[in-house]
Amino acid sequence: MGEQEQQPVLRLASASPRRRQLLELIGVSVVVTRGAVALPGEHLADLAGATVWGLVRAAQTEHPGRIILVDSDSGDPINVAAALATGEPQVVLRNDVVHLARVVPSRAAEAVLSPPADGAPWRLAVNKASTSGTFEDLVLEEIPDADAQLPPGRIRVSIRAIAANFRDVMITLGLYPGDAVMGIEAAGVVTDVGPGVTTVAVGDRVMGLFPEGTGTVATTDARVVLPVPDDWHYPQAAGFTVGFATAFFALRQLADARAGHSVLVHAATGGVGMAAVQLARHWGLEVFATASRGKWDTLRAMGFDDDHFGDSRTLDFEQKFLAVTGGRGVDIVLDSLAGEFVDASLRLLPRGGAFLEMGKTDIRDAATVAAAHPGVRYRAFDLFEAGADGVAEILSGVAALGRTGVLKPLPVSTWDVRRAPAALRHLSQARHIGKVVMTMPDAWASGTVLITGGTGMAGAAVARHVAARHGVRHLLLVSRRGLEAPGATELVDELTAAGATVNVVAADVADRDALGKVLAGVDHQHALSAVFHTAGVLDDAVVTSLTPDRIDTVMRAKADSAWNLHELTRDLELSAFVMFSSMAGLVGGSGQANYSAANAYLDALATMRRDEGLPGMSLGWGLWEQASGMTGHLQTADLARLNRDGILAMPVDDALRLFDEALVVDEPFLVPARIDRAALRTKSAAGTLPPMFNDLISGPARRQVGDSLAAAQSRSALTARLSGLPTEDQHAVLLGLVRSHMATVLGLPTPEAIAADLAFSDHGFDSLTAVELRNRLKAATGLTLSPTLIFDYPNPSALAEYFRTQLGNEDEAAPATNKVEEELQRVVASIPIKRLRQAGVLDMLLNLAGESGDAADDRAAEPADRAQDIADMDLQELLAAFNDDDDD
Repeated sequence: MGEQEQQPVLRLASASPRRRQLLELIGVSVVVTRGAVALPGEHLADLAGATVWGLVRAAQTEHPGRIILVDSDSGDPINVAAALATGEPQVVLRNDVVHLARVVPSRAAEAVLSPPADGAPWRLAVNKASTSGTFEDLVLEEIPDADAQLPPGRIRVSIRAIAANFRDVMITLGLYPGDAVMGIEAAGVVTDVGPGVTTVAVGDRVMGLFPEGTGTVATTDARVVLPVPDDWHYPQAAGFTVGFATAFFALRQLADARAGHSVLVHAATGGVGMAAVQLARHWGLEVFATASRGKWDTLRAMGFDDDHFGDSRTLDFEQKFLAVTGGRGVDIVLDSLAGEFVDASLRLLPRGGAFLEMGKTDIRDAATVAAAHPGVRYRAFDLFEAGADGVAEILSGVAALGRTGVLKPLPVSTWDVRRAPAALRHLSQARHIGKVVMTMPDAWASGTVLITGGTGMAGAAVARHVAARHGVRHLLLVSRRGLEAPGATELVDELTAAGATVNVVAADVADRDALGKVLAGVDHQHALSAVFHTAGVLDDAVVTSLTPDRIDTVMRAKADSAWNLHELTRDLELSAFVMFSSMAGLVGGSGQANYSAANAYLDALATMRRDEGLPGMSLGWGLWEQASGMTGHLQTADLARLNRDGILAMPVDDALRLFDEALVVDEPFLVPARIDRAALRTKSAAGTLPPMFNDLISGPARRQVGDSLAAAQSRSALTARLSGLPTEDQHAVLLGLVRSHMATVLGLPTPEAIAADLAFSDHGFDSLTAVELRNRLKAATGLTLSPTLIFDYPNPSALAEYFRTQLGNEDEAAPATNKVEEELQRVVASIPIKRLRQAGVLDMLLNLAGESGDAADDRAAEPADRAQDIADMDLQELLAAFNDDDDD
């Protein structure tokens, strides 16, 4: 790695231990931390470590090639050496697997559902005009007669959060028997009661069952809801009822579970599974469980030892549990699996017992089961078969246990309901722990919204935007100067005229006591519902000029303030906790090591909050066009340098549009920025592009090909596409189609993440994801495909070959043509003519093709130059030419 430069000498006497560590790490050639930090998207457990991560990123900018950061959970020097051998400046090593940092374009906002434009009440449903059976069929449709008069015993509820269940997945994929509605479990506020209702009143917070479906509003029987405990958030409440009521009904009423019995709970890290574990242990049952291997640590955290859990993706659990129990097996099976897993589970009842089937994909005949397994009482059941009175009795029992603290709310992962396709796909892949819950749009806007740095440029812009666009009526703007800040009085007047009540407070959010007083002054009638932390301070200096004071100044405004906000609001009913970070925390910045470290801290805090079931998002902003107190010092040369680096300034309106998209996407860490891909390509050619940006160059081109393949909606269109191609190219096209749809179903960023020869099960496909893939491929190919399609072929390559035999031209005498020309022809054919003309390529192609008229004259005038323009382009460059106008 060459000789090390002498480390700078700094005065550290006044630095805290954490910040002393930051300074001491500057200037070393290799920094190795063990298990403390991970890249965005991985688990970030140690916030102090995250600041180290950000600081070293910035030092790498000033000393490229000299500093490498390896975050490893391995003490083996060979493993660390292998990570270093990647040549990457930042590497994470987990379980002997190397992870690299990559920035990828977010496509989540492209799959957002739109509510009815007229503002009418709406609900989640499947588009009745579609028969494809994919998550793209979901819509938000208007609720007819949403304000109809309530009959006796009914209540109307304004919904705040909807729990997703596998029932909803099956309805979407066309697997649920009969007509069914979506969103039968929710939480919200009672807005109307019918005659005879005495158990709840208008204004009560309730959670419960809504058999007729839910949306922005819903009606239900007053007997099937429960009051929401005061210290529960709406998402927790929404995900409580079905899981615990179903488990209670199954174990207590159907299986008559008693102390001393043993039970096998399949999918024990899901909603019903986790609820069943809590109830069974309370009643004194011995509990066995299954889950996929990736969730075994969750099972251990739930108190299971290795003898009591197994893999839900293999049949090994049968022999393991028979061995552990000395052949006795169990007394009760709570099942949600299918096929041979049901058979294996039935064999775990050798002494007879209850087999309770919750799933709807593999229902058996009870008499047939009893004949094959003497003494086994097979029962497929649904909670609603208990009837309103029966459900009310079940909920009464659940509520009693909840009041005594026996039952705890389940962990939840939240999604904006407008991202229902992504939420249900996530659920279908069983990637969740506990419950998946969908929240209503702008749920955070209902109470008081706190904005730190509220009188600064970004804070004021956000205040105006949330008042005008999101209907916020109670704003708390906190800044160090309060109303004395320039423009603060005018801002208050503007917001007041827009209908908002505004309170501007002068306080240092980094001072915990001062922040506590601010929060204590919030009107209880309009409780705090959202926090937007936009405050920040710059104190730029090159790495060797940093001092403890310079680190403290920046860290206080960003990191210390964020931590105080986190601690003092964590027990409140917040619906949003959004921190304004910076790209500096992601890639570092010359002269901004302290700022980079502070922003990396925010990115880590957002992930930590999400892991704790709290709302949390960090936005790593690019440059805003409007000057602020933090960017007003930038000179023309500074802006030109940023442009050369590919970071273009965004008008405020564009930034706020990305802000809105980020609120819908709702991931822990997002980078709203305007990126100049042409500048990135220039830096790549010069060898100065940070590796984490590589996918921004190559990714869109690959996806464009995949998207055009996925657009083939009929057998005839795909057959025409294959016509005349050599056999191996037909296979390549169809393999691309298969991989493209697999990537979509699995939520992978690019089709290239799919290994052609790896088994479907090894890619993570199970029965539900297999059905979605089959449905997508059926629509793309026009072929009649079996529901067990992917289990009939060993891997994607074999499936593509099957499609080729059904669709492709198998004439081996097909003329062999130049493959580069073929690829160019296919790609260019997929690009709209308008894009070709805008990019200046259409004329070149026409000229080369020998078109007549003006194009022919142009070609005759300079044929060599134009031909060379094309000849010098590779495919990626040609595709890039058509993407240059998509910089943001």
